[in-house]
Amino acid sequence: MAGVLASTAAAIGILDKAVSITQKLANNSDELDKATLKLELANLMVELANAKIEAITTQTLLFDAEQKNKQLEEQLKDKHAFTFDSGLYWKEGDKTPFCPACKEKDTKFIHLQYFAGGGSYSAGWYCKVCRNEFEA
Repeated sequence: MAGVLASTAAAIGILDKAVSITQKLANNSDELDKATLKLELANLMVELANAKIEAITTQTLLFDAEQKNKQLEEQLKDKHAFTFDSGLYWKEGDKTPFCPACKEKDTKFIHLQYFAGGGSYSAGWYCKVCRNEFEA
């Protein structure tokens, strides 16, 4: 958010310069020769172009902040949609748990694979991403 504030402050400063040039042109229009008038108009165009660049920068920063905000809102919704039970994350209505290692390390929701076990192996869950195993 600091970038947005800095860009906005820069744009305001540039617009203030442009207003000053405009006031100078308005107040001294009869006294200015053609060359000075052209120079002041060129300065005004430069300042307005700089203001446009800063406005676009601010718009980009605000868009990025809005996208980040949406992403955080989705993460918050997901956080409330999951429960942690028996060492695994479960989502309401979903019969397959999610890997706690992937969720807690990388904030990724990876479904676990169930293996029935047999012989010397007990039944449990397996993550194909991080390769962790969890008892059922």
